[in-house]
Amino acid sequence: MARTASKKTTTRPRKKAAAAARRTTRKAAPARAPRATGTATAAASTTQGGVADLAGGMRSLLGSIESEVRAVSALSEQIDTLVAELNARRDEQATRLLALDALQASVTDAGLSSFLDKAIRPRRTRVPEVIPDRLSG
Repeated sequence: MARTASKKTTTRPRKKAAAAARRTTRKAAPARAPRATGTATAAASTTQGGVADLAGGMRSLLGSIESEVRAVSALSEQIDTLVAELNARRDEQATRLLALDALQASVTDAGLSSFLDKAIRPRRTRVPEVIPDRLSG
């Protein structure tokens, strides 16, 4: 690469009085009170817009919470219905088991007794019951 020669610019000597005047005006400038400009009103409108956005966000959040509560309430009603059906079937099962126990006690034949033992034995469930940690604790 070829190097280029850099130009030196000549600086003009400044007058001392003009330089002193500039220094004093620069120091005095920060002491002034800030003027009200369009930036203050723009910041205020942005803040109000942010409040409107925040309120809208809160409304949508509350709406989604309300829909989730409705869904959970509907599921709770379904669970109550299913538990009532399960309890009715368990009562029916208990009645049948009591009848089978009475039948087994009345049998004197060994072959029939062993058959009833096998028949009365509860079978294993086909579908495992899943209980979430939140409900079991």
